[in-house]
Amino acid sequence: MRTKSGGYLLAAAMFAMGMTACNSDSDGTETGFTSDNIYSSTAITAFNIKANSKIISNLDSCYFTIDLVQSQIFNADSLPYGTDVTKLVPNITTNGSSLIEITVTGSSVMNDTVFSYTTDSTDSIDFSAPSKVSVRVVSVNSLYSQTYDLKVNVHQVKGDSLTWGEMAWRELPQSPTAQKTVEYGGNILTLFSNSNGYSILTVATPDDNGTVVSATFPATPEISSFTATDDALFCLADNGSLMSSVDGTAWSETGETWSHIYGGYGSRLIGVEKSGDEYFHVSYPAGASKAKVSADCPVSGTSQLILMENIWFENPIAITVGGRISNGNLTGATWGYDGNTWAKLSQGPISTQYEDMSLFPYFALRSTTKWWRVTKDSALFAMGGRKNDGTVSDTVYVSLDGGIHWDIAGESLQLPDVIPAFAGAQAIVADNTLTSRSSSSAAWNELPLYRSNPFSRAITPVSSWECPFIYIYGGVDASGALYPTIWRGVINQLTFKPIE
Repeated sequence: MRTKSGGYLLAAAMFAMGMTACNSDSDGTETGFTSDNIYSSTAITAFNIKANSKIISNLDSCYFTIDLVQSQIFNADSLPYGTDVTKLVPNITTNGSSLIEITVTGSSVMNDTVFSYTTDSTDSIDFSAPSKVSVRVVSVNSLYSQTYDLKVNVHQVKGDSLTWGEMAWRELPQSPTAQKTVEYGGNILTLFSNSNGYSILTVATPDDNGTVVSATFPATPEISSFTATDDALFCLADNGSLMSSVDGTAWSETGETWSHIYGGYGSRLIGVEKSGDEYFHVSYPAGASKAKVSADCPVSGTSQLILMENIWFENPIAITVGGRISNGNLTGATWGYDGNTWAKLSQGPISTQYEDMSLFPYFALRSTTKWWRVTKDSALFAMGGRKNDGTVSDTVYVSLDGGIHWDIAGESLQLPDVIPAFAGAQAIVADNTLTSRSSSSAAWNELPLYRSNPFSRAITPVSSWECPFIYIYGGVDASGALYPTIWRGVINQLTFKPIE
């Protein structure tokens, strides 16, 4: 594609400072060239790679940025991990140059070579590291030249992989024997027990050291029931007494006796009350009248309760998965609560039934090779849990439709061997601020970019962005022993600098 030279007048003026002139008293204007089209004839106006389906589909659609100020050409949105870039054929467009030549040095698969693109545009070029590739464009009157660095970026890690550290990210403090972690009041609170009694760890973000203070209860707490609403904390005692606190340190009894807590729904706590052999849905403070729990709805061992907004519903939907129903059997179904009514959502439940799974909202990635862009879809992830035989799991499941259907996640999303199987862990998603220096995205992150069309403008470089990480707190093994650890994971693509 050819573009009009007028769009590059500003860039051409910048080029005048850096161009190398031949020894001549003539500027070429007597031949009919103007200073404008002479200068702009050294500008590369479009660049891409020729299609080659043997390498990757729609290779020619990979978008390249032309930085006219820094004389650099690169694909900010890198090609997929493992793409072979040792034999690529470039497409280069100018406004009418007299010579285009490509120089390759330092290649591990070809000799140092200078190719004349003007006479032969079909030569293949090695863009793999450690090759250095540049292209020199000579003006129409042969008096000026400009040299550009060329780079074809390829992701160094698989973008869709869920990556975890080789070691636990952090240890929980003070050698706990039991723990439960919740989000409350803009902080993350961990209730834990050890040989000294009960304590609350409060941190603003997962990487803070936070503060630890003692907690006092009127009865022995079941730490696994620790839960937060918008304005209070709750926990069941070992005798079923429901206890509350506003800060996690001083606890008091509410006068209610429950058998299970699902979680918080706004400022209300929702759970289960057992009366004789029957179970009832209840809330605190009391809202709607008690409703009998249906035979296939779990009454214990449910996952974290996740609140999800949906444009089709007036109220948010609270979602939980797995657990044990009243007859003692496990379920793999998703259940939802809209503020008034419980209903089974699953049409394709988790194939293996578990209790005490970890449930959290995250993202699933879809890539399109037509434009080489990756989109994020909202997804639910469920992992870990205890089977009916008492063994614990490390399998990861994913749902792309709000828990209606579940599938075993692909291999790239499964937990690594270094993380042991677990049940009863809490998964919390929290943003971290990343910078281009900490990202594994393409090179030249700090440069101002000029798009390869004459009407585009410079883009302010993205220097930092928020990246959601998954934190897994605690969990127990098959014997019930606590893992006093925090693991941190992230889908690699989310750490790549955004393309804006």
